Amino acid sequence: MLRKSGVIAAATALVALAVTASAIARPTAASAVSASGLCKSAGLGFGGPLSGGAAFLGDDQRNWMRLFISYWNGGKPIPGVPKGMKRVHLTDAFDGDGQLNGQVAATVAAQMVSNPKILGVVGFAGTNENLGGAPVLIRGGLAMISGSATGDQLTDGKTLKKGYFFRVVPNNSVQAKLGVKYMLTKIGVAKGNKVMIVDDAEAYAIGIADAAQAGLKAAGVTVDRESQDQKNTDYSSLAQKAVAEGVKVVYAPNQIASDSQLFAQQLKAAGYRGAFFATDGSYDNTSFTFSGAYVSFFATDIYQLASVHSIVHDFAAKYGKTTPFGAPSWVAAQAIAMAIATSCSDGKTSRAEVRKDIAKVSMPKSLLGHPIKFTANGDVATGGVTIFQIQPNGTYKLVSAG
Repeated sequence: MLRKSGVIAAATALVALAVTASAIARPTAASAVSASGLCKSAGLGFGGPLSGGAAFLGDDQRNWMRLFISYWNGGKPIPGVPKGMKRVHLTDAFDGDGQLNGQVAATVAAQMVSNPKILGVVGFAGTNENLGGAPVLIRGGLAMISGSATGDQLTDGKTLKKGYFFRVVPNNSVQAKLGVKYMLTKIGVAKGNKVMIVDDAEAYAIGIADAAQAGLKAAGVTVDRESQDQKNTDYSSLAQKAVAEGVKVVYAPNQIASDSQLFAQQLKAAGYRGAFFATDGSYDNTSFTFSGAYVSFFATDIYQLASVHSIVHDFAAKYGKTTPFGAPSWVAAQAIAMAIATSCSDGKTSRAEVRKDIAKVSMPKSLLGHPIKFTANGDVATGGVTIFQIQPNGTYKLVSAG
């Protein structure tokens, strides 16, 4: 098991590395694209896992960005785009495989910064990727909008410079708050009960686990806080402890759905009869199918939104069936596109202008079924978290939205 201090120290080292890498990541004058030229064709960068165990999620996000670009360039109706907005032609200028690794993301970010056609980045996907890659993008003047990075520290105004990082999904505290509320009001957790919280020793899991722990303790619930590295998938000792302590809920914000499946199965084998509650990192109805388990998610299940059925159909026809995980990246790309269009209203643009205009983006409606605006620190100001319960046939049933 890794301690939280070790994760923080590692993240600090990644940020330092990112700053060093950014020193060589500036576009040269010879490679510069004119401001007016960018208003004829501008580029978006993408950063997320395109290899490894989470590659299917990164692919899904990138494909949603690409579908948005095709709609935008094709003049098709897009929820939330004002009538009459002049659409600057967009290209998928660079796809960066951040591998959910901060050090790798720093190298990817340097490549994006050095491409003068890129005016904004969709990503990075993960909190760790942003801890390493965002400082490089910031030094290069690039704004980024993530469709999945939920770590609270990314918008605390201290870890990253304000005005560069934005996200279209709620942060960990918002998700944990709704999860705790659901435990207290629907699962029957009460003052004096015990809940076991198990993080996977990564920045994402630690952040959401911290927030859930604080909320439960405030309600008088006893918390057994545990940590187990992602590489260790033997949960038998934790399962036995959960049974011995009589915990009401095991709350496990894992980033890998198959790990949640294993954990839930090992709990059952140990004789555990309480609830198992995972979070958005485990939202995958092909790998996490444990009947009765709960999973909170940072966005809406777009399959349940009739208003965007035609867009979902187009995605499936081009890329195959999707999960709700990827759709927020369409909205992230849209926010950048609208900012580029606004900044080009006078015929020229820059990375600095796009950053300022992203902060002002307002969508009265969006692909996610709710309006999109940003707070001063870059968090999404509207929309919320959903909670699902896995049914015996493996489907995810929506049981709460907040």
